[in-house]
Amino acid sequence: MSQTGLTASQVREKIKQGKINQAPCKNQSTIWGIILKNSLTVFNLVNLILALMIISVGSYKNLLFVLIALANTLISIINEIRAKKIVDKMRLISEQKPTVIRNGKTLQIDQDQIVEGDLLIFSLGDQILVDSKIREGSIEVNEAFITGEQDNVEKAQGDKLISGSFVVSGTCKAEAIAVGVESELNKIESSAHTIKTANSKLFTLMNQIVKYISIALIPIGALMLWSRFRVGDGDTTTAVTSTVASLINMIPEGLILLTSSVLALATIRLSKKQVLVQDLYSVETLARVDTIALDKTGTLTIGKMTVYDYTSLNKSFETALISILSHQTTENATISALKQKFARGAKIKEIEGITETIDFSSERKHSGIRTKNATYLLGAVDFITDDQDIIKKVQSASAGYRTLAIIKRASFPDELLGYIRLEDEIRPDAKQIIGYFYDNDIEVKIISGDDLEAVTSIAARVGVKNLEGINLSSLKSPNYEKLVRQYSIFTRVKPAEKKNLIKALKKQGRTVAMTGDGVNDILAMKEADVSIAIGEGSDAARRSSKLVLLNSGFESVPSIIDEGRQSINNLERSTALFLAKTVYASILAVIFIILPVKYPFSSPVEMSLLNFACIGFPGLILALEHNTERIKNRFTRNILEYSVPVGLTISISMLTLSLLAHFGVFPHYDLATTAIFVTFTVDLILIYWISKPLNALRAGLLITIIGIMVGAFLIPFFHDFFDFVFLTPTGVITALIAIASSILLFEILKFVMKKISSRLFDHADI
Repeated sequence: MSQTGLTASQVREKIKQGKINQAPCKNQSTIWGIILKNSLTVFNLVNLILALMIISVGSYKNLLFVLIALANTLISIINEIRAKKIVDKMRLISEQKPTVIRNGKTLQIDQDQIVEGDLLIFSLGDQILVDSKIREGSIEVNEAFITGEQDNVEKAQGDKLISGSFVVSGTCKAEAIAVGVESELNKIESSAHTIKTANSKLFTLMNQIVKYISIALIPIGALMLWSRFRVGDGDTTTAVTSTVASLINMIPEGLILLTSSVLALATIRLSKKQVLVQDLYSVETLARVDTIALDKTGTLTIGKMTVYDYTSLNKSFETALISILSHQTTENATISALKQKFARGAKIKEIEGITETIDFSSERKHSGIRTKNATYLLGAVDFITDDQDIIKKVQSASAGYRTLAIIKRASFPDELLGYIRLEDEIRPDAKQIIGYFYDNDIEVKIISGDDLEAVTSIAARVGVKNLEGINLSSLKSPNYEKLVRQYSIFTRVKPAEKKNLIKALKKQGRTVAMTGDGVNDILAMKEADVSIAIGEGSDAARRSSKLVLLNSGFESVPSIIDEGRQSINNLERSTALFLAKTVYASILAVIFIILPVKYPFSSPVEMSLLNFACIGFPGLILALEHNTERIKNRFTRNILEYSVPVGLTISISMLTLSLLAHFGVFPHYDLATTAIFVTFTVDLILIYWISKPLNALRAGLLITIIGIMVGAFLIPFFHDFFDFVFLTPTGVITALIAIASSILLFEILKFVMKKISSRLFDHADI
């Protein structure tokens, strides 16, 4: 092709043909898109309909329930927008302007302005933005983000450059041969940019409850409204408010708000530890993880080579080494590590009479210098000598480290001057973190593109227990499910193979977390239940993950797990409070459609007080307690052991009170207030049971709840606002008998349900 690049007319023609570097859709949410997604939900639609019913009769104080829906929506919107802004900022930082030649002029353009056929200039530090072919010059590239392999690869004229790789030495001119969706980078990204439903038991449970109740609300609501008109002598306001009161109780909206609030607070605490949570429910999922798949580079190591130790066998060892290093024009991780160790401040004289320099090449695997009388070579021992004794000696001493030998070739045989062992610099806290995983029953799998021996050596040094490993490139048709049962270390793994390994682990019923930093990790990260990206990794990996370690510090992962455990363990306990209300509200809704008697709860505002004092407030306090125990998986048990007994107790009590009022045993005037205090007492007993054993916080919580209800009843403003009445003597006696009977009934039902749940769930449920 022409060395002057494309002309302006050729560029316009390429753009017209669609051969421009613009990938179709990257699922980049807009702020308006986030707002609409979180606003247009079934949950919000139900609350809107109920609010319109209240507005239609002018009973505005009964709109308090709308605040819960608004708060839940705002929390979700704010958290998602916050995550978007941080990711966008990170993306801007990582973007670069490529250099192209057009019409013989050198220009810098935006990435999305590159067209097929553009002549690009790549030099040290540049990222290959589109698939290209070298037309002039030579470079070395690191393809780790794509292939996972850390070794640099030499590219010369005619060689293909894969988008996503980085130039580590040299300069070249290359022609763009695949742009936009056709480039390797975008092919991987586009396959990863699919919307994945959150793998959250909380999310699933609440969605199912809201879904089924929302479907049932339409016919139940219509029948209840008809029933209220029938019982209430055609009073529209009373009919509508009592209908909305019963329907609101059926939806555990407080549970949705509490879950969002608790997880949002967890994300705020994690952000102070430089962890970006891009999906609220990923904190929950990570807390349930029993298997974590780690990439070696960026997680166990920091992606930097260091000298572990060296052995000098001849007094000219350091002289030869420093002479070779000082004449190198190529810079890579290995050369940098050696210079850091040996060249800085060295006072050793170099070898005199150097006639030629041999630059390092990833193909040759060595570098060196020549003098008139000898050649000194530094590199992989089997690439610099044929002497089997030297090769065996160095290889036997390597012990899994990357080992470089220095030989002097003056006459046969070659002379071994010494050797150097290098290692990927291991994160200082890697061993402690691996130990944390094992202590918490989380199995560790290492999936890497590197060499098996090197990865196994690092795994051993950081405390990985099972060091059984396999090189996947040696297998023609791997049985992934069998492999993940047998091995813990997988090397020379391609992107699609990483995904298959994660899929195989999930087929075994495991909850899998995947960490990564490169494009080669994206498919596996998307497949995993929860994905963790390293902040210094590729932009694509960060955008595809659920969690981002902004400071690239892997030490934050235990903090995320602890935050998740605190949130989920406490929320599982608080679930009983919310679902109990759903149970009794659903039962009462059906009963009072059939029976021509007055519904015990007269207005939504009464229920708002009860929901706050007995459900929302204690649920929040209990959910914020420090609790990093392993996940107990007690959702279903909580429903059976607590929610169902409470729901049945309150249902039976409310039905009894309504019938007694209907037949004149005590005045209708007292019914709503009596119903509130009977329900409050049963809820208080439930809070006591789920708070055991009592500590200062939990005892204080119980006292505070009692104070809230007593204050609401006695303080004139609140007394009137919440439609309380002072009970008649008959009403007081009825209330006391009902409270005592309800406590006894709850204890009996709880005992029965506990026996049933222990038989149904010998092991953890969900």
